[in-house]
Amino acid sequence: MSAFKILNQFEEPAELSTTTQWILFSSDMDAAKILTEYLNANPGKLDPAKTLVIADISKMPGLVSKMFAIPKMRKYNYKLALDRTGEATQDWPREKGQIIVMKVAELKVESIERLNSKESIKSFFTQHHAVK
Repeated sequence: MSAFKILNQFEEPAELSTTTQWILFSSDMDAAKILTEYLNANPGKLDPAKTLVIADISKMPGLVSKMFAIPKMRKYNYKLALDRTGEATQDWPREKGQIIVMKVAELKVESIERLNSKESIKSFFTQHHAVK
């Protein structure tokens, strides 16, 4: 993987770097909704020093994202990196309705999991050290 910087929902830099250990990636609204519900209901579960949560919103119409989606995302209790162009995540695995979880070390993917339910997301955070 290549390091990059993009903006989160607060227009702050979000970075994939050699210190990133987990990537939680959504490429569609259904998957993102399940993850958001869990993280908003469980504040403090995410360790932002180790984990990058990122959504590809490149297919969302610009007006919709600017007027509705991003303002709503600012109410989340976690930071969400937004791939607005689709370039940063273009080579990443995508499956409708699935959060793609990549365990990484020094920008190399060690494993990939797919989460598609509240139960699988809860189990992930219970089992792995992406939590505090």
